[in-house]
Amino acid sequence: MNFFRELWEAAIYFLFPPRCPNCREIVDERYQLCAECEKKILRVDFYDRTLAPLDKVLRVTKYRGGSRELLHKLKFDNNLNVVPALKKILDEVSDREDILKLLRGVDFAMPVPLHEGRFKERGFNQTEKIFGEWLAKKNLPLKNILTRTKETPKLFKLGKAEREKILSGAFAAREQINLRGKKILIVDDIFTTGTTCRECAKVLKSLGAEKIFVLAFAADFGENFIKDA
Repeated sequence: MNFFRELWEAAIYFLFPPRCPNCREIVDERYQLCAECEKKILRVDFYDRTLAPLDKVLRVTKYRGGSRELLHKLKFDNNLNVVPALKKILDEVSDREDILKLLRGVDFAMPVPLHEGRFKERGFNQTEKIFGEWLAKKNLPLKNILTRTKETPKLFKLGKAEREKILSGAFAAREQINLRGKKILIVDDIFTTGTTCRECAKVLKSLGAEKIFVLAFAADFGENFIKDA
């Protein structure tokens, strides 16, 4: 049986070799980035300008090229086939000191919530799909403590001022909860102007949270902030 299984796997590998999820270059393992794309995509760094009430924002990748394509397939095309590639990118950065230090300093993580209507339409929260299993491996609880109280239009084409107006008051606590002294990590798929995470942080700090950090899978820390300043 092992012989036939190995023969079958070899045939599949020959006919459908594993390819980089970004550029489609042939690679050694499925969902693996090629060396060139890994250099372009993997970039753990933090936004070091003040963005109150957020205390720190860390990104795994730049919101460009391959990472942008993968996230758009998940978020706008509901394509769950890209999730293993996104998880693999997270695994690649798991042991980087910036990531470890951030995770050590928080009590629990929280995904940016979807409105109930958007959740029913999509069938899943893309942020939970990306981060849920990874956070579980890090023994960090993922708690849905906020809810989105109003349905908002898709924000990716809107500027900072428009987003702030639309998202004002869009989040609330699911139930009465005391977060006094807690350090909370918001996880998000895409971080550009930061408006969504800031609105979530306002609610969390009103409930007593001491520090709010963000770990974004992909973020733009340059052009959008400069344009909207």
